[in-house]
Amino acid sequence: MNARHISLVFTAPLLFLLAACWGGSNFEPPLAKTNPSPTQRYEITVELVDPPADVKNISGAAYFSIPDVICMPTPDRIAGYTPGSRYEKKFPLVPTGNNTYRGHIFLDWPIDEDYYGLGVCKWELAYVDATVARSNEFLQITRLSSAELLSLSDATAYCREEMRDKFDKTCFTPSDPARAEELGLISYLVKVKPSRTN
Repeated sequence: MNARHISLVFTAPLLFLLAACWGGSNFEPPLAKTNPSPTQRYEITVELVDPPADVKNISGAAYFSIPDVICMPTPDRIAGYTPGSRYEKKFPLVPTGNNTYRGHIFLDWPIDEDYYGLGVCKWELAYVDATVARSNEFLQITRLSSAELLSLSDATAYCREEMRDKFDKTCFTPSDPARAEELGLISYLVKVKPSRTN
């Protein structure tokens, strides 16, 4: 048996195993159904402090994921790959006067389900976004984390009054007082306040 034949004998099974690993990684991400009768309701209040005159509207979106991936397949054992999980539910933020807007979300919007025969996948809230649309078609986003929502903690963000371009969409929540003071000179405030309603 020559060296070339030996190489083929050992290489072929390895290529087969690699192909099996990579070829099996085509699992579709879980597609959540929306609960028709959710009960875990939280109210979201958004207040704009000294906003610019060109604010057109404000909208909300809640994002969910499956943090415990034990219910999902891991076809690529080498890289530890699992299908991604994402569920987005948009909700209106209705003006109530004095630059204040209100809407609500439900923590049980997505229905937990056994997607792959490996056990029930449990969806959890990742974060809530409040998006301010400006007349120049630019957007500015303030984010409330799931931890802030569950602890009923407010989120206050500094959003630029003058947006330089579409990449200025992120509003900042600085922990450094000096940075907050600096941003305060060129920004308006967006305050997002959660509350439990049942």
